[in-house]
Amino acid sequence: MSTIAKRFSALLIITLIASLFAPFQQAFAAGPATNLTIHKITGDTARTSTYGELTGTETPTGEPISGISFTYWKVTSDQLTAMKANPSSYDTAAEVEAYLNGATGTATGTTAADGTVQVTNLAEGYYWFIENGSTAVKSSAAVPFGLELPITNEAGTGYITDLNVYPKNVLQDTPTIDKDVESDGNKSSSFAVGEQFNWLIQPTVPTGIEEYNKFEVTDKIATQLDFAGAAQVEVTVNGTELVAGTDFTAAYDAATRELKVVFTAAGIDKLGTFGAAPKLNILVPTTINNTAVMGQPILNNATLNFDNGHGITTEPNGTNTPVTPPTVPSTDVPMVYTGGKNFVKTNGSGTNLQGAQFVVKNAADEYLIQDATTKAVSWTTDKTKATVFTSDANGAFEVTGLPYGADGSANGGSTSYYIEETQAPSGYTLPTNPTTEFTVNSTSYYSDPTAVTAGAAATATPQEVINKQTSIPNTGGMGTVIFTVVGLGLMLAALMFFRRRQA
Repeated sequence: MSTIAKRFSALLIITLIASLFAPFQQAFAAGPATNLTIHKITGDTARTSTYGELTGTETPTGEPISGISFTYWKVTSDQLTAMKANPSSYDTAAEVEAYLNGATGTATGTTAADGTVQVTNLAEGYYWFIENGSTAVKSSAAVPFGLELPITNEAGTGYITDLNVYPKNVLQDTPTIDKDVESDGNKSSSFAVGEQFNWLIQPTVPTGIEEYNKFEVTDKIATQLDFAGAAQVEVTVNGTELVAGTDFTAAYDAATRELKVVFTAAGIDKLGTFGAAPKLNILVPTTINNTAVMGQPILNNATLNFDNGHGITTEPNGTNTPVTPPTVPSTDVPMVYTGGKNFVKTNGSGTNLQGAQFVVKNAADEYLIQDATTKAVSWTTDKTKATVFTSDANGAFEVTGLPYGADGSANGGSTSYYIEETQAPSGYTLPTNPTTEFTVNSTSYYSDPTAVTAGAAATATPQEVINKQTSIPNTGGMGTVIFTVVGLGLMLAALMFFRRRQA
């Protein structure tokens, strides 16, 4: 055979062999790469996705969750089948790695504010995805999940190259805030002007607090209250005091009257070390000042601002403003109040008396001391140190800034006090029983304390304290007549004696 014939025969054989293998090469050609978008949303049920959801033209119900990451492995068909049959056994990296003989997975980024994270250019094959743990997640649905790529489109004419999946989470409960007066659960108390007490602010500490990016409390303090100062704010968790400047900062703006207690990153982490549902207390010390309206509640609210690190930021418990009476939005808003009493000194017949002096006692026989300027109240057992109240030209005097009622009475209680007259008006008699009982409650000073805000307030009818005029006996009468008769007799006897002597 000639050389040309040999070469032609070899070329023909190669062509025939190539033609035999060409169909197999086409059958085993790699499918298109898939770009995967994982949408992390809120929800608690799993179901089969629609083609509209897989292609991104439909969106299932749910709010986006940020800050969640995933890890995935490329597996075999048999491995994927086994893992899908029992997904709860392969929902952590440790469990998957043990099953895959130590194979290390690939971590995704974290979901953005819209709840999405992308994994691009996934080659044809089988994949297993798990969600990396988060303490802020209570439960999950459609996680972990497996994928067999590429996925054929709905028409069956090609593949979905931009694939969307929607695993769901139920997040841990977000925190709430409560505020009481002095003790847990107490929503109302009465205090004397100048008497210091604590507002007790109690935010709940949710599971997963260590993942929070922000956790801060704002308290706008009413003008009728004087704040003791940011340095006096105390924060405790289960009775353990947190460190100011390290675990939290407290700052007060006198212009806006806003107190902000901001937990630092270290403080937020520390809150997460106290176990489930620890008791967080923020103590804010204040006093009622002399601008308080007698009998009118001073309402004070607080707000909690937080970011849980997964796209939820909110301000529970209303707006950050003091509540103005007479509107009381709910019994959950704590209140404090102080009261007073009006008096008028008379003779009992319509004449008002000036110059009567009194001291005030409580049920414990302690005497009232009241600062003339600030009206701050204190008590003493030494009567000589007591503040003296004097009736004016109209017979009027008043006592203000006294606490009344029991804790929790919501401004509905009352308390008895006593005035003791120590000096009667000129020309009048000091009573043999100089003590008079009086009652302080929400309407003992103003008949309608809520009308003060509208400028239409009227003081309550004053309690009348009566004195009798002093009756002094006359210096004339029988005694004077006797002396007069005796005197005349003596003069007559002297005259007769003088005449006889002359004769």
